[in-house]
Amino acid sequence: MIYSFVLVVHSWLRWAVLLLGLLSLVRSVQGWTQRKPWTPADRKASAAFVGALDAQLLLGLLLYVVLSPLRPTSLAALKAAMPVAALRFFAVEHVFLMIVAVAVAHVASARAKRAEDPTARHRRIALGVLFSLLLVLAAIPWPFLPYGRPLFRF
Repeated sequence: MIYSFVLVVHSWLRWAVLLLGLLSLVRSVQGWTQRKPWTPADRKASAAFVGALDAQLLLGLLLYVVLSPLRPTSLAALKAAMPVAALRFFAVEHVFLMIVAVAVAHVASARAKRAEDPTARHRRIALGVLFSLLLVLAAIPWPFLPYGRPLFRF
């Protein structure tokens, strides 16, 4: 029961991550290209994206480590899962890419905070959010993939 609930929340939260990422990306690209000052709204958009990514990672790790019946429980099970695309995707690729995406977003946010120049701050956020979003998009089990999942779970 709790597995299904967390899985639904994890599925829906991806849309918040994507929307907040796009919002942060648009704001930072505009700030970068138009040399706008760094505003509290820019900081909030960036922080909301990173916060949503953190929440998504927390739910994903809860699913993977505690609740999921699909996680490999030994090195032998992991080795056996590698030739099967769907098992490999959820056991290794999805988890790895999402952790890297969160790390990229955090590094970009930290580097942006240290930037003195608003243009540099916007550029660092824009590039960090862009790379993070690309990793997230690559790691989502889209319905058209062999191991795809529904766009919306209920």
